[in-house]
Amino acid sequence: MDRRTSISLMTVGLAAAGVSTTATAHDSGGVKLMVLYGHPPNAEEFEKYYLGVHMPLVAAMKGARRMEAARCLPQADGSPPAFYRVFEAWFDSPEQMAAVFDTPEGKKVRADVPNFASGTTVTRLVCKLD
Repeated sequence: MDRRTSISLMTVGLAAAGVSTTATAHDSGGVKLMVLYGHPPNAEEFEKYYLGVHMPLVAAMKGARRMEAARCLPQADGSPPAFYRVFEAWFDSPEQMAAVFDTPEGKKVRADVPNFASGTTVTRLVCKLD
């Protein structure tokens, strides 16, 4: 699957990702979106854009319970981590997550990913919280 197809999965919500949007997550604590970024070709450029441009767009997006971004540390044996960065956002339900990403601010966030993630992998996971 190419990057644009992967990005569009988020735009159509969980149904496109193979998770039923009719299943309620309210009784289980909601859902969590995880975005896992592979190692970029140029970490300095990635960081400059990610922190200076992309994350302010993310901060303007309202509706998530909580959002966190983190840079991955080396493994215990000193080897590189499997991913370079991780972003997590918690939502009340799959429908609420889809609605947040369907706002003008959410659309800007989705559209911005190719501007800094070119040359690396972007893996998205949506998890039902227990």
